[in-house]
Amino acid sequence: MNMMNLKKLLLMILVLITITALTVSPTALQAEEQEALPEFENTYTLAEASWPGIEAKNEVIRQVLEEIGYDLETEFLGVPMIFHGFSDGDIDLWFGSWMPGEAAMREGHEGSFEVVRTHIDDALYISAVPEYVYEAGVTSHEDLEEYADRFDHTIHAGPPGEGADEAISHAVEEDIYGLGDWEIINAEWPATVAEAESAMEDEEWIVFPGWQPHWMNVILDLKYLEDPEGIWGEAESDIQTLTGVDLSEEAPNLYRFAENFEITSADQSEWIFEYDREGREMENIAAEWIGENLDIVTDWFEGMEAKTGEPAKEVIREAF
Repeated sequence: MNMMNLKKLLLMILVLITITALTVSPTALQAEEQEALPEFENTYTLAEASWPGIEAKNEVIRQVLEEIGYDLETEFLGVPMIFHGFSDGDIDLWFGSWMPGEAAMREGHEGSFEVVRTHIDDALYISAVPEYVYEAGVTSHEDLEEYADRFDHTIHAGPPGEGADEAISHAVEEDIYGLGDWEIINAEWPATVAEAESAMEDEEWIVFPGWQPHWMNVILDLKYLEDPEGIWGEAESDIQTLTGVDLSEEAPNLYRFAENFEITSADQSEWIFEYDREGREMENIAAEWIGENLDIVTDWFEGMEAKTGEPAKEVIREAF
């Protein structure tokens, strides 16, 4: 090959390199070269209890986090066992921690979890009665003793060992509000709410734990009782996000999601109503809500990246 042909060949190679550099965007090159964060190699466990609010919330969370590349599994537990799960290192995320209702259940497990933030600040958790019972004179826990026979000396408390049961059991054991001779009825939350709904259909007298967010506040005519002795702590509750104590160091990208996640009682009540009352599939409810609320959802991913190395917000917008 003579010198002239060699120069032409080198010139052609240089032109091709220049064209390639101009047609490949810096973002694409960066995404191609960037390796996934090491934390994406792990599987993370979401705690889930047996009420539709946390089931719906977890479905929304699963869909968006899996979309950006996380591998998640769900552990179904009673709330007291969730804190044992934190102590054993088996739980990474819990998006359903009601306070102050869970205060007693946290005792002995301090140091195994971190309270990251409050993501719902207008929740309510206290004894409730049907509106017709309230109008008949039962407006406070103090009135229960006077009408004990109408209630058959029974009070519903939800699953044993959970916050409502702790509060009511304490009142019975200490004979607060004259409840010393009352019988506590324990059942899982779906059964407890179904019992309340059935009693109200027949206009029977019943006292049971009520809370919001929940569809009961839309469907049932109920009233919440005053609690002058404070057996429930505070009627107004916060719903907090908890993580394993090491998550911020082991998975800082995922931890940032826990820091950013925030919804309202109205959002969660909507999910609960659609699932528990309308009978829609949880997956469809979650996907539809995400698609209709991308401005809210993308805020959860501020400062995060996807497994591909792209900004997580962009991946979510493209997917939904």
